[in-house]
Amino acid sequence: MMNKKIQGLTIILFCGFLGGFSIFNLFTEQRSFSDAENRVLAQFPEFSWKRFFFDNYTADLEEWFTDQFIGRDTWIGVKAASERALGKIENQNVYFGHEDWLIGQVDIQDLTQSQKNIAKINAFAEQSEIPVSLMLVPTAAEIEKDKLPGGAYNTDQNVLLDSLEDQLTSVQIIDVRAALIQQKQRLNSEETLYFKTDHHWTALGAEAGYEALMSAWGQTALQLGQDFTYQLAADGFKGTQYSRSGAFWHRGDPVWTWSYTDPLTVQVVYDQSQTDTSLFSLKRLAEKDKYMVYLDGNHALAEIETSSSSNEKLLVIKDSYAHVLIPYLAPHFRSITIADLRYYRLPMSELARQMGADRILLVYSVDNFCTDTNLSLLK
Repeated sequence: MMNKKIQGLTIILFCGFLGGFSIFNLFTEQRSFSDAENRVLAQFPEFSWKRFFFDNYTADLEEWFTDQFIGRDTWIGVKAASERALGKIENQNVYFGHEDWLIGQVDIQDLTQSQKNIAKINAFAEQSEIPVSLMLVPTAAEIEKDKLPGGAYNTDQNVLLDSLEDQLTSVQIIDVRAALIQQKQRLNSEETLYFKTDHHWTALGAEAGYEALMSAWGQTALQLGQDFTYQLAADGFKGTQYSRSGAFWHRGDPVWTWSYTDPLTVQVVYDQSQTDTSLFSLKRLAEKDKYMVYLDGNHALAEIETSSSSNEKLLVIKDSYAHVLIPYLAPHFRSITIADLRYYRLPMSELARQMGADRILLVYSVDNFCTDTNLSLLK
């Protein structure tokens, strides 16, 4: 009899707990966006009998309750911390690595889309009168695999890259792996090639990619200290891996920009409307996604005019890994046009012709290359 009373009291207390929080949620100001999770939050669904009977109103209500739960960010952080304390090595496909690394899992099983992309790029390069180069960048799961916890599984990106590059027979391959490893060996313990809380490479990682690119193109890379210097632009950047993992205890990453010894004048036009005179959009440092400081984040089209003594024009077709790389390239070209096929829908062959490109460079992270469905727009 006593056990039944205890069980009944437990149920009452639990229901009272949930009911109390539901009432509090109704009278608490709703948040429209979660900085910690970097996403829009569900709002209270407007009631109607039609929605109730035919549009799964209760599911919308449940989503609102989950998103607007009081102290949601704290509870998510507590859950992630408790799971880590219990020995769990990942959350939401983000591994809790050594030395506070948050490393996204790369598990590529289906290569169907990558085979289509290889065919598109080969066909594009074969028909192009302009030299085409391709840079596929490995993620932190490969270059920083010594930071992964025991038992972590990832696709072997070295094997994958070797296979992809062997099939990309019509383009010049810019293999950045050796340059990244060499750069890693030069860094001190506080410097990293990738952000610990984000899926992108850092300025130091992109510097290694820039050096590999200049070497492949037979040009001399500018030298740190002699030709350019770094400046700490912001600290505490908490990126996509932070948001996905719930590791809200993380202090975040530094973000670096740089300036050239010989001043470089630039004019950047985004989407044929927004104009800037810097390769670094410092206003973005006030936002959560501080990676947008590099070329103002994602745009369909960006056009850079520089004071470089070079007369060459470069077309870059890319994902967001290129954003931190392109400022290194600016001193080497009179103009750089940047197209993101996720948003820019016109054929790249036509864009290259219109701008008078001398070179075409494709830059993608290897995991994104294997899943991107927009490369048909190369044509």
